[in-house]
Amino acid sequence: MKQSSFALAISFASNLLIVANSQAAGINSSSDVTELSNITISGNSQIGDAVSASMGTVVAEQIEQRPISRAGEILETVPGLIVTQHSGEGKANQYFLRGFNLDHGTDMATFIDGMPVNNRTHGHGQGYTDINFIIPEMIESLDYKKGPYYATEGDFANAGAVRMHTKSSMEGSLVKLGFGQYGYQRGLIATGNDNLVAALDVTRYDGPWEVEQEQKKTSGFVKYSLGNAVNGANFSFMAFENSWTATDQLPQRYIDAGGDRYDSLDDDAGGKTHRYSLNYEGWNDIAGKNLQSNFYVIDYGLELFSNFSYATDPVNGDEIRQHDERKILGGSLLYDALPTDAGEWQLGLDLRHDHISDTGLSATTDRSIRERTLRHAVEETGLGLLLQNNHRWSDSLSTQIGLRWDYLQANVENRLNDETSDENDSMVSPKFSAIYTATDNTFLFLNYGQGFHSNDARGFAEGNVDDTNQKADVFARSEGADLGIQSQLTDRIQLAASIWWLTLDSELIFVGDDGTTEASDKSERKGIEASIFWQPQPWLIVDSDMAFSRARLQPKGNREQHIPGAIERVFSLGIAVHDYGRWQAGLRLRHFGEFALNEDNSERADAVTMLNAQLGYDFTKDLSASVEVLNLTNEEGNDITYLYDSRLPGESEEQEDVHLHPTEPRMLRVSVAYRF
Repeated sequence: MKQSSFALAISFASNLLIVANSQAAGINSSSDVTELSNITISGNSQIGDAVSASMGTVVAEQIEQRPISRAGEILETVPGLIVTQHSGEGKANQYFLRGFNLDHGTDMATFIDGMPVNNRTHGHGQGYTDINFIIPEMIESLDYKKGPYYATEGDFANAGAVRMHTKSSMEGSLVKLGFGQYGYQRGLIATGNDNLVAALDVTRYDGPWEVEQEQKKTSGFVKYSLGNAVNGANFSFMAFENSWTATDQLPQRYIDAGGDRYDSLDDDAGGKTHRYSLNYEGWNDIAGKNLQSNFYVIDYGLELFSNFSYATDPVNGDEIRQHDERKILGGSLLYDALPTDAGEWQLGLDLRHDHISDTGLSATTDRSIRERTLRHAVEETGLGLLLQNNHRWSDSLSTQIGLRWDYLQANVENRLNDETSDENDSMVSPKFSAIYTATDNTFLFLNYGQGFHSNDARGFAEGNVDDTNQKADVFARSEGADLGIQSQLTDRIQLAASIWWLTLDSELIFVGDDGTTEASDKSERKGIEASIFWQPQPWLIVDSDMAFSRARLQPKGNREQHIPGAIERVFSLGIAVHDYGRWQAGLRLRHFGEFALNEDNSERADAVTMLNAQLGYDFTKDLSASVEVLNLTNEEGNDITYLYDSRLPGESEEQEDVHLHPTEPRMLRVSVAYRF
């Protein structure tokens, strides 16, 4: 099974290199049903160019106007999406969307130039999504789709999917230097022309922590393009290395007793990671039919040291090491098989193979392995096939109907006892979208779809490591619906709003932190979202997003329960000034409300409101400078809050307590950019 899966991946990769090319900016993106005006609004939908009210595009100019403290925050351009950090700037961010605590990405699919970022069967968590390798200045656009309604989106796309696209051309060169409080230093050099883009980004950051973070991050990027808009290709290379010392979350009782919010209870926490990738994207017109394709190879690794419970083992401590080493090989095709006067039929395929040579969990002391709890090698192959029909029934009514078939197979080798196991399964997911044109500028949407996230292969192939040997399902199915509207209310105001509903079937989730599978009941989420974009002056943009959600577990025979970590209220407001003489400015407010920390809602996390500001000035057409003030009001909130048991050194027993990772204090950053 192991060899046949890998052979399947190799065969597919070879065929991809023989077939002609795909469109870089749209690989696996849904084809538009309507062909009206394509108005991109900040963090919102494209009026007249969407199949749901919950999808849209953000372009580079909009990202540049947002003051951000970390690369991952560019995803907050997605309405209702919150990005936080709970264990140092080297670790993947924590994501929240549509009533999901997505952890590090379990129910949100993320891509860069067609390459998946989510990692299946990861040493730290299923769907682990680390986008710290992104260079924000190299992002050309970002497409988002919320909900499981799109046949082109497969694994992890329950709350939604985000596809980032890098720049393919650049005029001249750029040198950018940044400095700030708490040891922040950043240097960026980028150059390019009509066919080539290259960039190198080096960042150093200590942070406000009592134990300095000593983050050392380096990202490189090269992209070469050839051909034209009809037939062409992109070839790109990305390289990323990061090392850091982390401050894990602290118990509230430690702070109440006089401990510093920015202290650490284990100065060995932290780690190192790397990601190298080669990627091909191409697009071809074959007898009037469009073929999109891509192929990628990724080398990825992570070594992570953490300590969340401190001293439940009073002799050795609770420090753990999680590691993951893998190669990923895959690609995709999307073919307009039968264009018609009223629409088109599309065929699609995506294939991915993860060669996970070593992943596991160990008990450690001072970063030295004391005992190996888990150690596996995994060969995991996923295949997706899709059929999609886009049809315009009249001037007012269009539909997109899709069907997706997914197959997943894994071979798992337990490297501690040399036992092997394998498992496979398949599932079919229907998709449906109806678009009604009420007026030239107002569109109504009805969406329905089923989706899934895969579970950790160690959980569904090998089962639990205890005597029960309980196995997880291969897939956790979702089902959802949206009812939405988009409208160009005036020449200056655009609106998008939706009511949505989503369920996730009962599943068993493999918990990498302790090596067991944990049962989860069926869940139901529902909510309301609205976004508005207002441009009162050519140089002034105001945008605002709000989202309300209700998330509940539905255990059989019992009353429904709250879902810990499910944020119930999100609000953002942004003001951007651009091309106002020589001035640019940005102000961004982000609020996420209280949420339950346990199932009976007896413990709740506090709301947090953050305000970031940015001011820029062009001294000449080539020389500019900007100042960022992050956490302008010096909010003492929490980036993340949990409720669980821990034991501090000197305590006689474990105690249940709130554990938190604080927001970083107000800080000033200055950058200077020179273009030539």
